Amino acid sequence: MKELQNKTIGVFFGGQNPEHEISIITGEFAIAELKRMGLNAVGIYVDKNGVWRSDEKISKLKFFKDDYEKKLKDIPSCLLDLKLSREKLVLRQGCFLKKKRLDIDFIFPTFHGLLGEDGTIQGLAEFFRVPYAGCGIYASSVSIDKALTKKLLKSLGMPITDFVVLNKKDFIKDKEGVIAGIKEKLSFPIFVKPARTGSSIGITKVKNNDEMEDALNLAFHYDIKVIAENSVENITDLTCALLNDGDEIIASEVQESLFSSDLFDYGVKYLEEGGAQIGNAESNLVIPAKISDEYTRKIKNYSKLIFKETDANGTMRVDFLLNKKTGELFVNEINTMPGTLYHHIWKKSGISMSEILEKMILSGFAKWKELQEIHTDFENDVLNNANQLKLQQRSDS
Repeated sequence: MKELQNKTIGVFFGGQNPEHEISIITGEFAIAELKRMGLNAVGIYVDKNGVWRSDEKISKLKFFKDDYEKKLKDIPSCLLDLKLSREKLVLRQGCFLKKKRLDIDFIFPTFHGLLGEDGTIQGLAEFFRVPYAGCGIYASSVSIDKALTKKLLKSLGMPITDFVVLNKKDFIKDKEGVIAGIKEKLSFPIFVKPARTGSSIGITKVKNNDEMEDALNLAFHYDIKVIAENSVENITDLTCALLNDGDEIIASEVQESLFSSDLFDYGVKYLEEGGAQIGNAESNLVIPAKISDEYTRKIKNYSKLIFKETDANGTMRVDFLLNKKTGELFVNEINTMPGTLYHHIWKKSGISMSEILEKMILSGFAKWKELQEIHTDFENDVLNNANQLKLQQRSDS
């Protein structure tokens, strides 16, 4: 890729949210593959307190094993140079007399969850006019929020489950009233979820009224905004991933996730047999899914439409729920930075990890070039007129 010759890619990972460790895995996947592609990739790790750190040591996954937080004390922190950061991020490391400069020409975010996947790092990149991989501010900020996602999907005429949006202040003020409102609009079983976390963190399937308060307390532990929605029973959990290179939108094979509990939880996703979401626990995944051609076609078409209508870029994952008994298909959630970039589903779809990264980088540059064409200046005399108006007001008084 000639755009990145003699350039530095900064892979950002970690972050200040419960999906911190998953982001480390995704980040290290990306760094290792970018280096195999012959590109100059450096890791920018954001610790749980929001401190930025960079060093060759943290560009290898083995660093983050065996009590890594103690080892971080020896890794230099980074400060953003606001004066020099323009069409690149300029980071400074070290003490005043021995400051090391690190220029980041292209940002590759691999954060999951709030303060990273939600449009914040994307906003930083656009503020300093730095090209970056993945979805932009708006697609990221809407997709991270399950409530906003539901409203968007509904406006597009997509099939979704009935849901209620809840606020922590209201819950603290009137728990009984909030619970009564949920029961009035929904029927058991009900899923209660933090609105802006992923990896199934803080989610509970509530089967009766006695379980509701504990489920809400857990969800509000991870977010001030919570969504409650009707459960889809007799479930088949389905997923479609998407890629683009600045032009064509490509849909992956449809994945079916197998699990025996009430939901595809954190343990099945990341721990059991090496983790299904990481692509290791193949016994928990069926690719392509054992569903009809009609459902496969419908899922891919819905996914491409969502990618387009959210103005997504680079990659995205769309999750679906199928009621095997009734045949009803529902769009469930959108994810703008799938764990490990869902390399396992793309491998089954005939696309390698290097191709995923290349397409994300190309789409990032294409979007950046589009944004540079926007005019930010507008000649006018509004300030002079404002001063005259101010003086006129003083004379009138």
